[in-house]
Amino acid sequence: MTEPPAFMRVLGLAIDHADEEEAVLRMDVPETLLTPFGTVHGGVIAVLFDTALAIAIARRLPAPNRIATHNLNVSYVAFARDRLLRCRAWVVSLRTTVALAEGEVRDGAGRLVAKALGTFGVRRPPTES
Repeated sequence: MTEPPAFMRVLGLAIDHADEEEAVLRMDVPETLLTPFGTVHGGVIAVLFDTALAIAIARRLPAPNRIATHNLNVSYVAFARDRLLRCRAWVVSLRTTVALAEGEVRDGAGRLVAKALGTFGVRRPPTES
């Protein structure tokens, strides 16, 4: 298994589980990413979603394919005071050039914090004729 990208380590992200059905990422939120009010910053939760949704899609694609976020819509439903968050993400649709994934973030007690829907561009290498 390859090392995760450096940004994942810096943000406290780790893959708990990832297969062709879903990806589950854990985030041990560093104290530096809390708001002055003691809650996890919403942008940090968006990064967790963006990463988890992308991993869920990537697990369904062969290695030379690449993806990029086109749109990420996050709906926040509760403040996250718990610094342990988990994001479960799954693919809704995977087409030739576009993928759609959704997910939810819950805190350590299992309470729903936010839901997201993301659209990703899929770049496939040209086929040889």
